[in-house]
Amino acid sequence: MEGIAKIKETILEEANQEKEKIINEAKTQAKEIEARYKSQADQILGSILEKAKKAAEEKKRRIISMAELENRKALLKVKQEIIDEVFEKAKEKIKALPDEQYRNLIADMLMRSTVTGNEEVIISESDRQRITPEFIQEINKKLKDIGKEGNLRISDVSRDMIGGFILKSKDVEINSTFDSLIKMEREELETEIAKILFEE
Repeated sequence: MEGIAKIKETILEEANQEKEKIINEAKTQAKEIEARYKSQADQILGSILEKAKKAAEEKKRRIISMAELENRKALLKVKQEIIDEVFEKAKEKIKALPDEQYRNLIADMLMRSTVTGNEEVIISESDRQRITPEFIQEINKKLKDIGKEGNLRISDVSRDMIGGFILKSKDVEINSTFDSLIKMEREELETEIAKILFEE
């Protein structure tokens, strides 16, 4: 933020210089009038100086207002970049979960997301070493235990995702990818993250 403060300081300095310039020009103009109209000089001088002062103050006010607006925009941009970085780190952390922890998470999600137990499980190419046919068979046993078909199978098709899965049946797809879950929660989480990071 030091750069923004420097810019603001420069703008204020320019505003003051502009104010001085306007006042000096006004004084020069007033002196010329005074030479021609001595009897009205004081009145005209005061009027011109007052107008010049108001014009300078208004210009200064506008410059300061613009600087403050730019400052707010820059601050908002920095905050957004920090929040984006938090979400990116969260995604990286999910991708880096140990295999057993990751499989436990996926197992829990599959048990809760499966409708009939006869869906196709679409995963990312990078997850094929962790979500194996053997792993899916274990899930199918648990599904049968709770009265579902227990016929989940891994799709031959992969999709681009950081993790999670898509359950596909004939009529519908249930998106349980981490990408989708993070996106759905982002608006609410952004407010909480902003409170934590910036004490708003």
